[in-house]
Amino acid sequence: MNTSAIASYASLRTSALDMVPRLRARARVAEEARRLPQETVDELKDAGLFAIQKPARYGGLELGLEELVDLVAIVGRGCGSTAWVYGVTAGRALLLAKFGDEVQQEVWAGANDGLITSCITPEGTADRVPGGYRVTGHWHFVSGIDIADWAVFCAMAETGRTGDPRVPTYFAIPISDCEVIDTWHVAGLAATGSRDVKVSGAFVPEHRTVSMTDLREGGGPGTQCNPAGLYRLPLIAINPYPILAPVIGMAEAALELYVRQTSERRTAGTGVPLVQNQMVQMRVAQAESEIDAAKALVAQDCRDAMATVARGESLTVEQRI
Repeated sequence: MNTSAIASYASLRTSALDMVPRLRARARVAEEARRLPQETVDELKDAGLFAIQKPARYGGLELGLEELVDLVAIVGRGCGSTAWVYGVTAGRALLLAKFGDEVQQEVWAGANDGLITSCITPEGTADRVPGGYRVTGHWHFVSGIDIADWAVFCAMAETGRTGDPRVPTYFAIPISDCEVIDTWHVAGLAATGSRDVKVSGAFVPEHRTVSMTDLREGGGPGTQCNPAGLYRLPLIAINPYPILAPVIGMAEAALELYVRQTSERRTAGTGVPLVQNQMVQMRVAQAESEIDAAKALVAQDCRDAMATVARGESLTVEQRI
């Protein structure tokens, strides 16, 4: 990273760390409401955290995978659901940046945050019509739909050539063309609001589409106007990172809270502080080592992937695995 990017990343980390106590205070209300509080969304926006992987020409920071995982994990220390939604929506800026420039301008022109959610499984169909497609489908587990302005959905699209099979294609669709179905009644991560979304024959112009094949191989028309290596990462290979990061943060928070509680408790009968119990100390050490190992493994994989695309190379099968 250059000096400016390092300073921006440091500022984002400070903002995310400052938010942790407030996120914890809102966590129960968020779970009961089954969506993020508006105060939380506003804080994330005001801190600039959604801009982490947005292209620089639209005011973004173009930071890499390791930085995204780190910030999402920090948010996860405060609220796992908030981290999940933040990771999905912030990371989806990378996906939209692979689309053509015309739709990027529609989403990010001016001061618009242009938040994007998605479902990348082909659960819809797209019929060719003049100028684009008519898209119909029903997608599941669309995290972030409550706060998003746009959604990217995958559908099996006609090629326009008689006899050709349909091909998986991604479509950028404004939320105004989507019907949200309240299916998210769950025990955990309830505040992610990962509801179903239905689209019924919405017209999607040609410029709001991109081939799954291009995205799978790290391409897409947007790589011509967004030359940073970040935007040459293959979509499927990097998709898990934003949604595994909350678990790291939640584990760190659990360990922190356990240590705090044991420091205040004493064993029954002897009255010895629990923190002096050898078994407790060993279990804490083991847990912290496991968390540190997970963070180190993910960080190394992220650095390896970013270094590969920075050299202009494609990720190998082994790296994707």
